Amino acid sequence: MLLAGGGLGLLLGTYTGLARAGVSHSLVAADIHGVVMVLGFLGTLIALERAVALGRRWGYLAPALSATAVLILPFARDLAGVLFVLAGGVVTATYVVLLRGGGMHAHMVVMTAGAIAWVAGAGWWLAGSGPIRVTPVLAAFLVLTIIGERLELSRLTLPGAASRRRFLAVLGLFGVGVAMTPFARGVGLAVGGVAMLGMVAWLLRYDLARRTVRRSGLPRFSAVCLLSGYGWMAVSGLLWVAIGLGAAGPLLHDAMVHSLFLGFVLSMVMGHAPIIVPAVLRRPLQFRAIAYGPLVLLHVSVALRIGADLAASHPLREVALHGNVAALTLFIAVTVWATTRPLDLTIPTPTTAQVSP
Repeated sequence: MLLAGGGLGLLLGTYTGLARAGVSHSLVAADIHGVVMVLGFLGTLIALERAVALGRRWGYLAPALSATAVLILPFARDLAGVLFVLAGGVVTATYVVLLRGGGMHAHMVVMTAGAIAWVAGAGWWLAGSGPIRVTPVLAAFLVLTIIGERLELSRLTLPGAASRRRFLAVLGLFGVGVAMTPFARGVGLAVGGVAMLGMVAWLLRYDLARRTVRRSGLPRFSAVCLLSGYGWMAVSGLLWVAIGLGAAGPLLHDAMVHSLFLGFVLSMVMGHAPIIVPAVLRRPLQFRAIAYGPLVLLHVSVALRIGADLAASHPLREVALHGNVAALTLFIAVTVWATTRPLDLTIPTPTTAQVSP
């Protein structure tokens, strides 16, 4: 049921995304698109995964709150905003409990900072700030959550202590940049963008995906998702720096946002879904090569969208946006198909340890 709430967030976010791009709409306000996609869709999924990891009933309050917020958002925006803030608070509390039980590991501290960014972004939006202003904080929630998970797995590649400290310093610089955006947006974006480029450089050197991409099946697919996602994160970082230094264009903000939220974040979602979905549903999922279809369509449509944004071409951007929607729809369809079809016992079902990208 809670997973369905995240799905509803995706549907509403897709609809409002089409509306923001100029496609005719009349049901809900288009300006809720970013909050719905980040907190309603991705936030619910992340909160649900954290609740499963925690293993306590109260942890499921977070995805329940964010899913409820999606349901009422078109009709009671302020109440939905309060629920999003509360959901972020529960996720933060989840991380605090995990920190106390498992020790102050760096990756958990980073993900906790991401949850705090959730609360800050939702609170700022509730206070009346527009989507453009809130975007860097919402980005911090997703970036720090994802990077924290990658930092945990990087221990398997044995980066030195000094290297890990440098990476944590880069993450701190990113946090500083994001925190500056409400007061000095240009400087904050430039600092945050430089930090994102530093993250990409470190991840391409130490991420476990560099090794697993040489394997086959699900490990390779997940690694391809991650490595291609890092490429889009680099593109977004460059755009953060460019906009921070004064670059302007009618669609430049769209390029900055969607190279990160679509190119990077959704690549990460596609790469982790074959691992996380079975853990949440407690149902095995066998990898099939058809999973590359949504991934390829995603990257092609994002590339077309960024190109259209840089060229300030609204018609081409609309074509690209429909490609984005098609990639998301196909991804959901393939995931549902893979989880509902009977198991083929001739194909081994990898464990989480075997497929961690």
